[in-house]
Amino acid sequence: MNRTGLVSKFAETVGIEKASAIVDDAIADLGISDETEIDDTDAQDICDIIQHNNEGYIALVASELRVQLAAQERFDALLGNIPNPAVVVGFEQREPYVKSINEAFADSFGYDQTDAVGAELRTLLAPPGADSEVIRTDWWEQTGQSEQEVRRMTASGEVRTYLFRSTVVTRDSSQLEGYGIYTDITDRKRREQQLKHQNERLDEFVSIVSHDLRNPLNVASGRTQLLLDDIEDVAVREGLQEVAAAHERMARILDDTLTLARQGRVVGETASVSIETVAADAWQQVETEDATLSIETEATVEADAERLQQLFENLYRNAIEHAGAECSVVVSVPEGHEQSGFSIADDGPGIPPDDRELVFEHGYSTNADGTGFGLSIVQSIVEAHGWSVAVSESEMGGARFDIRW
Repeated sequence: MNRTGLVSKFAETVGIEKASAIVDDAIADLGISDETEIDDTDAQDICDIIQHNNEGYIALVASELRVQLAAQERFDALLGNIPNPAVVVGFEQREPYVKSINEAFADSFGYDQTDAVGAELRTLLAPPGADSEVIRTDWWEQTGQSEQEVRRMTASGEVRTYLFRSTVVTRDSSQLEGYGIYTDITDRKRREQQLKHQNERLDEFVSIVSHDLRNPLNVASGRTQLLLDDIEDVAVREGLQEVAAAHERMARILDDTLTLARQGRVVGETASVSIETVAADAWQQVETEDATLSIETEATVEADAERLQQLFENLYRNAIEHAGAECSVVVSVPEGHEQSGFSIADDGPGIPPDDRELVFEHGYSTNADGTGFGLSIVQSIVEAHGWSVAVSESEMGGARFDIRW
């Protein structure tokens, strides 16, 4: 607030002549020359002098004005430190006029305070060919606070997408004032669009696999089985059995591929799940032969129970596949560990350190009959929950998979 603003404030109560005199006296007391520009800090000091040198209503006005100036100074500091473009507007017939902008606004849209203050906001931000009326209505789409996506032209001439948050408040004398912040979400929107296209392609892929490939495979498998029932020639039967085994392997690959595609999505509704219960249920769904399971925890976890069970099933199959039909599997939780989680360990040959990162890659398998998707599915389920998974050596000398969060 400059000298003119200070005089006008006091003139509301004591008249222009007296207001000019008390402001000039305070300026003289502070040793401020007539040529010096008065900033907000100087204005606060002037109000202090006026309050000290006067009584009654003049002192009260000086005190209230100083409080307002101090609040405005704090607000200006806050505005200046906001990393996103921010603007303060006043309204005339609901038309937003710029009262102040921060440095980020100037950098993004190419206007400094001198160019921006007093201008209609729509003249500064409207993209070429766009209806500038939308910038006016941005502030009135909702009462109170508003949040919406908008497209605005930057200093470089590029039109980018912003999340515009605004609020309109009533200031002194029933004047409306608006505060708006523009958060650039252009890159995020592009990523969302890319993800949408990827998911559409994934859905198309799943459809092809589940229908266009599975149906003819079922036909081929069924015809092979019919031939096996009728053919007595030993050599022909051996050949047909190899064909049937190949069909079964193809069916497993299709199942794992579909599971992997679906497990890559974000988890649905989660709940507090007993690790012991899910681990035991998963064991019942796996051909465990003579393997044994030991569950050494009663802990719970916030998870999608169905997908967590799929994780356990795949790790059990992996253990039996590599550690043998009589292997031992142990489910436990870490003790004295900074992170929460659980582990699945076996007493098999383990996984060499150089291979421990490779085992999660799609299609990687050391077993000729394996599909190479089991552990990839495990990793997808883990990541969908926001967890992590790592491989190490178990206390029994086999492999241990540590799931942490």
